[in-house]
Amino acid sequence: MSMDEFVQTLSDEQKAALIKALGGSTEVESRWQHEEPVSEAVDGVAKEKPETSRIKDVEDFTMHKKNDSGLPTNGRREQVRAKKNTWVDTGSEAKDVTTPEVSRTPRNRKPPAKKEVTCNVCGKKTKVNASIVYGEYYRCDSCTGR
Repeated sequence: MSMDEFVQTLSDEQKAALIKALGGSTEVESRWQHEEPVSEAVDGVAKEKPETSRIKDVEDFTMHKKNDSGLPTNGRREQVRAKKNTWVDTGSEAKDVTTPEVSRTPRNRKPPAKKEVTCNVCGKKTKVNASIVYGEYYRCDSCTGR
């Protein structure tokens, strides 16, 4: 029994409950209720839209491969190769742009706080940034791999 045959055997209340349980998609609801084909009036003439085109839009997951780049393809992969740079700087671009003369911003930051620590492995004393040191046991850079 296919899904469409199963849905046709359901009552209207059961169909509504099924649609609500599946997430409330109205496209599925209209497909299973077998409504009359949608008609569109263009220039006073009513044209009927076939039911199959509406279903095809919902269920059509095919991908059509087109060559949008405009380049001819021979059906094979081509290796990417570097080509010679043909651009030449003539100086015509951004000729009117000038860099303003501005004084440099002074460095107002205070120097980092250093803390003198002793290596727990080799006993060497060094000054290290205080934010890096934590805990009782410090290892210097040469002893971290040991």
